[in-house]
Amino acid sequence: MSNQNFKDFWDEVLNNIHQEYISNNNSIEFDLWYGRINYIEDSNSELTVSFPSEFMFNQLNTKGYIQNIKDRIKVLCSMDVTIKPVYNNEILKENLNKSIESENIIKKENSSNDNRENSKSNVECNTQNIPVERKKHPQLKEEYTFERFVVGENNEYAYSASVAVSKEPGKKYNPLLIYGETGLGKTHLMQSIGNFLYSNPPEGKENPQICYTNLDNLLNEFTKSLRDKTMERFTKKYRNLDVLLIDDIQFLSKKEGLQNELFYTFEALSQKNAQMVFTCDKHISELKDVEARLISRFSQGNAVDLQSPNYETRKAILEKKSQEQGISISEEIIDLIAKSIKSNVRELEGCLNKVIGYAELTKKPLSVDLAKKLLVDNIKTGTDETVTIDTILKVVCNYYNITIADIKGTARNPKFAMPRHIAVYLSRKMTDRTFTEIAGELGGRDHTTIMNSNKKIESILQTDESMNDTIEIIKNKIRDYKKI
Repeated sequence: MSNQNFKDFWDEVLNNIHQEYISNNNSIEFDLWYGRINYIEDSNSELTVSFPSEFMFNQLNTKGYIQNIKDRIKVLCSMDVTIKPVYNNEILKENLNKSIESENIIKKENSSNDNRENSKSNVECNTQNIPVERKKHPQLKEEYTFERFVVGENNEYAYSASVAVSKEPGKKYNPLLIYGETGLGKTHLMQSIGNFLYSNPPEGKENPQICYTNLDNLLNEFTKSLRDKTMERFTKKYRNLDVLLIDDIQFLSKKEGLQNELFYTFEALSQKNAQMVFTCDKHISELKDVEARLISRFSQGNAVDLQSPNYETRKAILEKKSQEQGISISEEIIDLIAKSIKSNVRELEGCLNKVIGYAELTKKPLSVDLAKKLLVDNIKTGTDETVTIDTILKVVCNYYNITIADIKGTARNPKFAMPRHIAVYLSRKMTDRTFTEIAGELGGRDHTTIMNSNKKIESILQTDESMNDTIEIIKNKIRDYKKI
């Protein structure tokens, strides 16, 4: 079978799937799952296909989408095919960077033309097709863009959903709720949506009305409007927007007046298909003292979560940030920071800035030993990075007096299920293993089941002090176990 024939079959299958999504008014969903996978080549009956990441491939495989493609190709060519995945998290970012590079070239050419002593008509000819640079949005940080966001397993889905919203605002994912712990990139993604739409306004919206705020500022503005009797101006401002971006909605708790106003703002914006994006430190269902009708509105779009980045993603973030600042940091120092700071991207960048700042001030070369001294308050003294999932399973089983077979089994009895959840949580916190890898260690479960186990323990820890005590006890036993 020739390469061209297999390529034709591939294209026909993807086109048919796309048409099915379109007929169901679900084209954004198609873009999200299929939009960034590409046929590369084939050898005999093996098709090499590029995917944005291993995480995305596993998602497609788990949902049966890969098998669906293979089955459809078999109908067309009467052959069983296998799909060999290759991964490239940089596909979209490379395209965006190329676009930016092209714009920069145009700007440089334009600048050169302006400096030349040409006639007025010649200048007009040179600048006729050059796009006018839009002014920066006053509420959005210029550096918060998609091309500067490092994509990894922990944020692939949230990133893809945010890009989809930017391409077709006010449609499928409305509202979009981005949730996760502090410092993982929620605000970056939210403002990237705003910056993209401000620079690339949707058709018919040459000057989109985009507003970014956080809950604290919104509350202050609302309270001032009540006090000054200017509520009409407040409501007019927010109900006539094209894009509303609100950070930290977890602070809505017990703000009855603001909740009521936000509900009616939500209704007004929904009627005109204005895009809404919110961030929260937890899933919307976990919010306390928020009206049920408002929770319902938040839940009607799509909720995407951000997890702590794994080692590879942390390293990629550090490398990208150092490149952006034009500073060369040794591989050993990058590795030191990436292994030491595990939970918070903001802290990760803070450590890098501390090292870079020292280098710039002292003009001295940085060594690993010097970096350790500079970051002594940030680098954990423990040796969690040497913990294995096997050690965690053994300690958890010993603590609960169950067997490895019990914890890897499928029984939902709380006697086995809760230790299993705890083992997943500790594996995620104390190792650099991905959810997919942890799933493989626990009997080959689906990685989404592993993610749910992790979330369950995180949720319990927010309200149950005894669980916090239990986790700390088991952590200490794991560390002691390594010393034996």
